Amino acid sequence: MYWHKKKIDYDILIPPINKQFKNFTKKEAESYFEWYKNQLNPRIEYLRKYSGVDLDYSVNSLVDIWGWFLKIAETEKAPKAKTEEVRNRLKSQPKEIIEDVLNEQSRQFSLETEYIIRDIAMYFGEVYVKNNSSIAWGYHTDVKADSFANMPLLVGFEDRDFTPAFKTHFEPLFMIHAVACNIFDGDQTKEDLLLLYNKWQRMVYN
Repeated sequence: MYWHKKKIDYDILIPPINKQFKNFTKKEAESYFEWYKNQLNPRIEYLRKYSGVDLDYSVNSLVDIWGWFLKIAETEKAPKAKTEEVRNRLKSQPKEIIEDVLNEQSRQFSLETEYIIRDIAMYFGEVYVKNNSSIAWGYHTDVKADSFANMPLLVGFEDRDFTPAFKTHFEPLFMIHAVACNIFDGDQTKEDLLLLYNKWQRMVYN
């Protein structure tokens, strides 16, 4: 990724393994998962102090932390190097598609905002775990199953919109980042995380 403003005031969490998740060995996936779980409490405590929000693990606290986030989130114009990389990756696609994608990715979050999103994702996950006895942190290593292999996930959900129902999982960082992207369309509200929580709550496996 590329960012204009790289100097940040927010203390960042640096992963112990510098490679893509899809390239993790099973041993690395296990090691990363244990490291991640050990970081949950320290990162949430840091987020609490930095934001001044009462992170009491209640469902309603998701409204408070997201309201704070929407006030401090920073966006910036995507650097030319990034747009050129996207253009090269899509060069075999029709011109209209290329332009649509470039327009969608013309702005990005600042580096500091990206790190804050990561910590909020940790908190969101812990809110689920502490309010639902059947939800827990887990991971899987099947790279052929989906793009979330080797990543920390929330497990214990069941999608009952299909017959037969099937167990599914929730990747907090991906989901919270997707919700944050409402900012680019001007559709963000402080209830966004609460809505996401309630959407998945009906899939909690009992």
